[in-house]
Amino acid sequence: MVLVDTSIWIDFFQHPVSPQAAMLENLIKEHNRAVLCGIILQEVLQGIRDNKSHAATKERLTKLPYLDMSKEIHLAAASLYRSLRAKGITVPSADTSIAALAILNHIPLYTKDDHFNIIAKHARLELYS
Repeated sequence: MVLVDTSIWIDFFQHPVSPQAAMLENLIKEHNRAVLCGIILQEVLQGIRDNKSHAATKERLTKLPYLDMSKEIHLAAASLYRSLRAKGITVPSADTSIAALAILNHIPLYTKDDHFNIIAKHARLELYS
């Protein structure tokens, strides 16, 4: 399983011939190894303006494996945020939540977002490549 971040999904839908889109397509074809969570699902769907595209994307994404964020994930995200902040690093709270979900579930995160490269340097976040 691989947690797929919003940046990759956007690439997948907007640039279907990109290397990132091809890698994601392979993850999906390999027994639905692409995983979503609520924040990522929300970010992807809220950015779609066209109703027909929104409905088609929602239909496709809701068929993928999904991970819920428990209280434990949110507590870990808060700790991660605080530890980064103590080092003078500020990243969005949503990103620390996504990172904590990946870390606690022992799965890599597939992303193009530089915030996660920063997090990975200071935490046990594994990035998929």
